Amino acid sequence: MTVPLSTLPVRFRGARGASGPVTLGQRNVLRWLGSDGDRSDVLPVFVELAPGHTLAEVVSALGVLVARHEALRTRFVPDAPDGPVQCVQAAGEVELELHELRGDPWQFVGELVWRAVLVPFDVVNGLPLRVLAVTGADGAPLVVVLLFCHVAVDAAGAAIVGDQLRALLAGRDDLDQEPGHQPLDQAEWEQSEVGRRRTRSALRYWDTRLRQVPQAMCALPPHPDGVPGHLERRMLSSAVASALRTIAGRTGASHSTVVLAAGAALLGVHTDTPAGAMVSICGNRFRSAWREYVGPLAQDALVPFTLAPEATFDELVSQVQATTINAYRYAQFDSVQLWEVIDAVGRERGTYFHRDAVFNDLGATGASAASQAPEDPVAALADTRLEAMPDRSLPTAFLLTLGGVDETTADIRLHTDTTRFPDVDGFLLALERLLVTAATGEPRVRDIAAITGVVPVARGADWQVIDSSWVDLARVRELVGGPVRVEDGRIVAEVAGGADTPAAAHARVLAQLPGSPAAMAPHHYVIQAADRTPIGEGSGR
Repeated sequence: MTVPLSTLPVRFRGARGASGPVTLGQRNVLRWLGSDGDRSDVLPVFVELAPGHTLAEVVSALGVLVARHEALRTRFVPDAPDGPVQCVQAAGEVELELHELRGDPWQFVGELVWRAVLVPFDVVNGLPLRVLAVTGADGAPLVVVLLFCHVAVDAAGAAIVGDQLRALLAGRDDLDQEPGHQPLDQAEWEQSEVGRRRTRSALRYWDTRLRQVPQAMCALPPHPDGVPGHLERRMLSSAVASALRTIAGRTGASHSTVVLAAGAALLGVHTDTPAGAMVSICGNRFRSAWREYVGPLAQDALVPFTLAPEATFDELVSQVQATTINAYRYAQFDSVQLWEVIDAVGRERGTYFHRDAVFNDLGATGASAASQAPEDPVAALADTRLEAMPDRSLPTAFLLTLGGVDETTADIRLHTDTTRFPDVDGFLLALERLLVTAATGEPRVRDIAAITGVVPVARGADWQVIDSSWVDLARVRELVGGPVRVEDGRIVAEVAGGADTPAAAHARVLAQLPGSPAAMAPHHYVIQAADRTPIGEGSGR
């Protein structure tokens, strides 16, 4: 591992030091922090510096930011008697690690950060921020890398701190006062009657939607070219930036909504699921006081969509815009309570909710987004670049990310389970073709396969749509351990041996569903003696 040449202390003094209950977002992260090998607890932000800056300026700006944002100077007591506690430190210091650039800048910085991301934070004894500075041979800073623990910030919060560091180094002088809304204030609001009412409404929304949407969007047979593993690729496209500018201007939808609609359309066509749903990670920064809030505020929103064959792409965007706005109203909750709702619905439906199709918008799109993108998106297709992303394993099968839209280029990333989605590049380019076609014409949903080459997956005779979900009856037979059949849209199973009750058989099948997105528990169980004589029956629910 690269050893820093030296370190500099970044001293801070904030307006207050205090302790209190954690926020819903902090509590959610603390539950999986350090225990889920599929998730990193480290979020990096890169700040490139213009020539002429000094390390003293960097240290001063960092001191202002840590003083300004209490989340960056907070330690945690995860197992306090009355629940987890956040402890804001009034004063102290963090270290700025100095690394002298050697060789190719991008490769050096990339390897440096990749190693740093693998080192977990100690949220009990340490602060949730580490800072690296890459310097030239003359000691002048070239790049500052902020490494945040996820319990301190979400992607939007990390971006806010990065933007404010750039602003301070550019001469902005109004950031020395702390913003009003801090995580301690957020926790207090969440415990108020208004906050509790909001979380109760969120749980009711999820309960209703979970009874309607497919249990898994990616219930697919293995792809003939698929191999076990995960892959993430990034597409940098001025053609998409141009298309987004046109479509957003025409529909009034955000760039984020347009990309989500395109991703949902392609996924719905490929999986042959015209009435589907995606999880969209909601930033939850709707209130004016929360706009520059630094803390983990983002949570899941469940966004249903319907692909009507005759609908135009603009109409699909409008639909997704409406359902997304509604879903975002219900994206603040206690994750344990939500999973209690998910499990209760699953027991009743005989399903397990697979969070396998996810959309995330990492970019805070500004007024200048796509302003300098080419006028002709078709001609700009020749400039598209596809790049590899670092290897990582995530608990999703399909994660579409809008990395951001700057003046000329859109950054879109796709992370997939390569057993089911081996051609990541092809899917990204199909998304680009769909958006460019939508910007230059009036395609309908029925045209998407012809436009993009993304066609419905082939399924065998054992696959049926049951209760809005694609189900592989062969897999259900394996889980049940006996024959199953479908009667009037309901799965009936025969359980031989006489040892089970319907309730026990149902519980046994439910326990096996988490790893089986194409399976569903039967609606009715016929319990048989060893000689196949029926001795009991029921739903088991």
